[in-house]
Amino acid sequence: MTDGKETTSPASGSGTTPVSCTTEPCPVPVTVVINLLQAVACPGHPLSMTAVGTPGGGTYKWTISGGTAQLVDAGGTPTTTGPTVYLRAFKADDATGNIPAQAATVGVTYTHPNGTATDSKNVPIHKIEFVVTNATVTSGLTQRRELPGGVRISHAGTATVSITPRVEIQLDASCPRKAACAANHRVGWLQVVLTNDRRSRFTHTLVEVTVVLPIRDEIGTSTTPAPQFPFYANVATFTGDRDKQTAHHEDSPGMGAAWVDPRPAAPNPPPAINRQLRSISFSNGFTAWTVVQNIEWSVHHLNDSFAYLRHFDWSMQLNLTVDTTQPVGSRCTPANNAPTVGAVGIGKGGGTPVLTTPFPNVNHTVNTNPAPVI
Repeated sequence: MTDGKETTSPASGSGTTPVSCTTEPCPVPVTVVINLLQAVACPGHPLSMTAVGTPGGGTYKWTISGGTAQLVDAGGTPTTTGPTVYLRAFKADDATGNIPAQAATVGVTYTHPNGTATDSKNVPIHKIEFVVTNATVTSGLTQRRELPGGVRISHAGTATVSITPRVEIQLDASCPRKAACAANHRVGWLQVVLTNDRRSRFTHTLVEVTVVLPIRDEIGTSTTPAPQFPFYANVATFTGDRDKQTAHHEDSPGMGAAWVDPRPAAPNPPPAINRQLRSISFSNGFTAWTVVQNIEWSVHHLNDSFAYLRHFDWSMQLNLTVDTTQPVGSRCTPANNAPTVGAVGIGKGGGTPVLTTPFPNVNHTVNTNPAPVI
């Protein structure tokens, strides 16, 4: 006992509020400390942080500052309360394709009937770099192929465009969990259709295939979608530090048309040429990107989950004049045309990919309408 002398609980941590007492034992000092699961955070992967406040029974209020870091709960929902929260941060450099290091400061205030206490920690988020080799585009011709029932435009054995870069992931030496960190990243391609002209002109009819532009591109169909949305085709996941993965990309746009007008109501007076194919207009323009996606970050932030390593623009065109009075094999000119392929650039470039669900192999419209006679 103190014979009526007043004592206070000692201050513990910045912001601790002393509490008066006239009897012993005095209230237990209020303290709080932040414990990090690892000393360094990996880009995109949640880092568990637990605050331990004493005495028990108080409440926790968290803050964070610096970089793109955010606080979330175990399910990924933003939160600033509770004893355990997760720090998550990811931001790639669009100019280089690398993931720069970041630093965040987390703080917690523990409030208890006996007083308050605070703690803070500086949390580094380590960098990741990617080394790209063999990023050269090869190209082949778009050609017409005449068949008994009509003409088909497609590639001439070699893909219209093809590129197979090799990508190596290089984790910073400070990464505390290299196998899991590497496996949180996958490499693949995004492609967007920027321009589209697909028309088949008959004597009395125009058949036109249209899509809403710009539109995400993929190799999938209505029954066989691409392996991983929103990628163009296959993706490869890294397995460890300095792992190298191949990211192949190729595309060969095609279309076809019958020799005879498909519109039942088209006029059919003699001679037979009145229902025949007269011309085809076919061209597409694209931008393609080699990207590494942070898998954890993509679940909550799809648009910002990519590191853009390389990009290039390309287009193809084959406009045919058709003379069905000639024998099959000699009806369409010209026979072929080469694509136009821009230089392969580092980073994202000036374009922005479309990451919504529609893609042209499925989400297109075929319009078959009367047209002025030619």
